[in-house]
Amino acid sequence: MKNIIFLTAFSLLVSCSAKKTPADLIIFNGNIYTSNASLPTAEAVVVHADTITFVGSQRDAFQFKGDDTKIIDLQGKTMTPGFIEGHGHFIGLGFSEMNLDLMGVKNFDEIVEKVKEAAAKAKPGDWIIGRGWHQDKWDEKPADMVKGFPVHDKLSAVSPNNPIVLSHASGHLTLVNKKAMDVAGVSNLSKAALEKLIV
Repeated sequence: MKNIIFLTAFSLLVSCSAKKTPADLIIFNGNIYTSNASLPTAEAVVVHADTITFVGSQRDAFQFKGDDTKIIDLQGKTMTPGFIEGHGHFIGLGFSEMNLDLMGVKNFDEIVEKVKEAAAKAKPGDWIIGRGWHQDKWDEKPADMVKGFPVHDKLSAVSPNNPIVLSHASGHLTLVNKKAMDVAGVSNLSKAALEKLIV
């Protein structure tokens, strides 16, 4: 019996004195989903460098806490597995090589100049497509704007015979000229009506 008590005490002493490598990050206090059928949810996650090294109870996780460990309290928010994944939309990238590249333009006047050059080479009625502009990256903004976006007048002046469609870098907004609006049947909308279309 004495041997059993001695071995138990010894094993407890060893396990308590064993040093755990301090974690770089501990995340806890949220709805932590693991996508692992054997442990679908957890109270905490421990990270060393770029590797998750522990998923389980908050009590066990905090055994890895060191002086420099960063602690993130989820405050009841949800955490799920995921990746930061860079990718390309290959068809879109291919089409972009055939259209006006507006990624590097510094202001609206540069866009107008690019459209003017493209219209000079196009046949009447040909569509001129471009993408990549972002008004928040311009060094100067035009005086006449609607909700922070330029109006079509300058574009229309340099491309009266060609519909122009210029997509925003985000893909969620498009600049067009009068010819394109004629084709779409919205040319007669007032400025107030157009403002309502921009959310």
